[in-house]
Amino acid sequence: MIKLIIFDLWRTLIPATIDFSHLFSLINKSDFSREEFIEKYEQSVQVKKYSSISKLKKDFFIAFNGIDKDILEKNFYEIYLNRIDKINFFPDVEKNLVKLKKDYFLALLSNTESLPAKNIEKQLNLKNYFDFLGYSFELKHLKPEKEAFEFVLKKFKVNPSETVMVGDSLRADILGAKNVGIHTILINRDNIILDNANEKPDFEIKSFNELEKVLGELKWEKELILGMLMV
Repeated sequence: MIKLIIFDLWRTLIPATIDFSHLFSLINKSDFSREEFIEKYEQSVQVKKYSSISKLKKDFFIAFNGIDKDILEKNFYEIYLNRIDKINFFPDVEKNLVKLKKDYFLALLSNTESLPAKNIEKQLNLKNYFDFLGYSFELKHLKPEKEAFEFVLKKFKVNPSETVMVGDSLRADILGAKNVGIHTILINRDNIILDNANEKPDFEIKSFNELEKVLGELKWEKELILGMLMV
């Protein structure tokens, strides 16, 4: 029986503030692969809690020293300053969270920066939908690290087999959850996978409107397996 659903934030519940055409232009000008760039970005600014945007900017620029400063400035402005107040849930998210909350515990587990995260939390009233908000800068662990997922499991006192992870990243969400034994659902809204982890999700959807059906299929599969074991 599924008791807990864990959701990613960016590109799962809300659009990313990153303009990926800019992001890829940075990658093309660096020595990193796309996956290495994303991991370096996360490690540089998503584990520490910042008291000011200037301190976050300093770490951002140190991490990508050697890349054209004008490009960095433009991306920094877009990511942290220009787009945050324009963020809303994807159209299919809110109604489905309300529906799911009636039957499941809901948790958020996000690799994210401290300053925009707290603004978004207030702007979208995330505490109205989630029983727990787990941010990398508070947990001091990034997905796909096991510790991030294990913290949430312990918080709700549930087993991995009673839990589902919903996210857009094969590396952070799907691989990370599977390494702990959690069921996985990949949300692939735009047919763009930003990482190429060698891992397949248990299910793949394009809209939150498919979640209820997939959860029903997962419940049926678990009941079938249980029935076979009891024969």
